[in-house]
Amino acid sequence: MAEGTIVTFYSYKGGVGRTLALANIGAVLAKWGYRVLCVDWDLEAPGLHLYYDRWIAPKHENAASQKPGLTELILNHVAGEETNWKDHLHEVVFPDVSQPLKLMTAGRQDETYVSRMQSLDWKTLYESHQLGNFLEQLRTEWKNEFDFILLDSRTGVTDISGICTVQMPDSLVVLFTANLQSLHGCLDVVQRAKRAQQSLPFDRGKLLALPVATRFELKTEYEQAQSWLKTFAEELEPVFAEWAHKDVTAAELLNYTRVPYIPYWSFGEKLPVIDKGSDDAQDIGYSFETLTALLAQGFANSDLLVSNRDAYVQSTAARGMGKRNGSASSRQRTKSKGVRVILSYSHRDLAWADLLSHHLHPLMLEGSISELFSFDTTTRPGDQRHLLIEVADIFLPLISADYLASDFIYDIEMRRIFERNERNELAILPIILRPVSWQGSLLGKFQVLPKSAKPVSKWEDTDEAMVDIVEAIRHQINARGDEHSDQDV
Repeated sequence: MAEGTIVTFYSYKGGVGRTLALANIGAVLAKWGYRVLCVDWDLEAPGLHLYYDRWIAPKHENAASQKPGLTELILNHVAGEETNWKDHLHEVVFPDVSQPLKLMTAGRQDETYVSRMQSLDWKTLYESHQLGNFLEQLRTEWKNEFDFILLDSRTGVTDISGICTVQMPDSLVVLFTANLQSLHGCLDVVQRAKRAQQSLPFDRGKLLALPVATRFELKTEYEQAQSWLKTFAEELEPVFAEWAHKDVTAAELLNYTRVPYIPYWSFGEKLPVIDKGSDDAQDIGYSFETLTALLAQGFANSDLLVSNRDAYVQSTAARGMGKRNGSASSRQRTKSKGVRVILSYSHRDLAWADLLSHHLHPLMLEGSISELFSFDTTTRPGDQRHLLIEVADIFLPLISADYLASDFIYDIEMRRIFERNERNELAILPIILRPVSWQGSLLGKFQVLPKSAKPVSKWEDTDEAMVDIVEAIRHQINARGDEHSDQDV
């Protein structure tokens, strides 16, 4: 099982909507089927639980304030008491969402909370109570249990913000408004965190940051907004460049990483992505959904984001649903070996694609193939095709001169297919239909079918060639089923 990702939400100044963003992004991830833990690490001004109170089970007034949280977890460690962190979690159940979100509050909100919170001397905790090792163990266990762990950090430069931006995270979301204090404060913390992580006694990957401009007013103050967007692009270009596609500029990304100011959502603790949804491109929920997709993709494929935002979001959601469905029914699916297969071909090879589909039909009847999709290379990319690519298990490109001459093999979708293959999520089995010099193509590194790479058109009996191909596909399905069985043990 892949490790989860810890993301810290940080703002140098207050009032930027940091907690609002985290709460909504956590909700979207849960809606998409990801396993999510949200932790309120803003111990001096806790409030994350207020966004989720309506859906905390069991439902009763102030449910989130009655259970021990992070403060009690740390105090128990200091006292030498063995405590299971899972006992400090709330379950947040949204309407029509089968995957509950888990929440760890800052602590029990009673009359003693302030004194208990203020008793935490972070320097002493690290030096005398091995807090660093305790948090590292906690970090490991959380990453093994959840797909995403979202931490709500304290503002400014504090001990707590240092823990959240240096020791704990795999990536940062830094939120700021259109003023230099906010922007430069965030940039400074990002650089500090990068330097500090390099000196940690623990292994860490490269710390990436997602800059998010919030409360951004574009309609009534258009000229000022454009001026600030230019400033943001210039100042943030090095931060974006660490993960953005080489052809995507900071200015383009800022169209997708800013959150508009919508007065209605500034009153109270609301979740727009639940209360209203995310279909309105002018509303705040739409922006939170876009940011969620960026996080869930690990900031990857930004070229697809700027070329087709909706497809980018929908493919990310489909991946989450696939994770949920695979987790819920992995053993059942292993037994049936049912896989999703995509057949990709040039429109000039439609007859060959139809013939292969007929030969694959017995595999569908016996349950080895659960779904068979097909599309030719002249079909315009669309949301549905992006979704299919995200959920498919086997990709069958039918190779001919026409196929290799198509734009499809060089476009964004094909890059996504290669990425999923590299992560062992999707098998690629090229099928040589007609003679062509395929060895130097992008598909040349894969084992091709039929046997001996003899083009199907050169077989004396094309049905015999198809049988050879189908049996190789059956073998691949069985091999993938064995891999899943090993993972389930």
